[in-house]
Amino acid sequence: MAGKSKGLGKGLGSLLGDVVDLNNIKEVPSITEDELKNEQMVKTRLIEPNRNQPRKDFNEEALQELADSIRTYGVIQPLIVTKRDDHYQIIAGERRWRAAKLAGLREIPVIIKEYTDEEIDEISLIENIQREDLNPVEEAAAYERLLKEYGLTQEELSERVSKSRTAITNSLRLLRLPEAVQEMLRDGKISTGHAKVLLSLDSPEKQEAAARTVVDEGLSVRDTEKLVKNFDKAAPAPKKPKDLKSQLAYQEAEDQLKALLKSQVRIRRKKENTGRIEIEYYSLEELERIMSHIR
Repeated sequence: MAGKSKGLGKGLGSLLGDVVDLNNIKEVPSITEDELKNEQMVKTRLIEPNRNQPRKDFNEEALQELADSIRTYGVIQPLIVTKRDDHYQIIAGERRWRAAKLAGLREIPVIIKEYTDEEIDEISLIENIQREDLNPVEEAAAYERLLKEYGLTQEELSERVSKSRTAITNSLRLLRLPEAVQEMLRDGKISTGHAKVLLSLDSPEKQEAAARTVVDEGLSVRDTEKLVKNFDKAAPAPKKPKDLKSQLAYQEAEDQLKALLKSQVRIRRKKENTGRIEIEYYSLEELERIMSHIR
């Protein structure tokens, strides 16, 4: 594990050269004049996102606005990609790529750079974190991945991403919430402030029940503090153990589908015994591979 931290030790700036300014990372990293000379047009269909990209949710309305701008002005700043067999993998610029597809562009400007898988993971994770472009759950998951896969301490991670150690610790605590509550946080139905208050409850069942009350009644963070303080008195009897087994069964089913399809799978639970299954794919070839498993 410790050996993996070699790439991270170099820092994001040395990996990208002058492409990214660590003190001022924005949606589009800066690119040097020399690199702009190597800009080239690549077919949009040959470009694929990084599957380890921590950012999973893209605001559809904002994407459509960017697509409208691209129709008028084109893609002003090229994507940064790396060559992968018969396609190109995005290192920076997935939002522009998605908007360009919405705009119907057949080609898009790119700058091709060579990186190892480890360097690509680092760039993708840290760039997104420092851009503050992730929802709270995505950010926490990105921190966890950096800590586990690269063997960093929280102190080292704090230095890498320019966040306080306390902020990182509080972010990681969000992953202790049950999946249903994390989903509310991802969807913006509750805030990070709500989530931190819910963490003071001593069981996933109570946390989920309280979270649903927060959403249903539109409670503020202060109201949530009052709810949690009196929750044991006001809440109905705890759910029976079989409900916990059911929750674990859903997680096990999700893990089995991920292993079978070798792709990201999410089971979205709604009401009891209902929901939907989401399967991610990144190319027509991958969709065909997934379909072959389903058949």
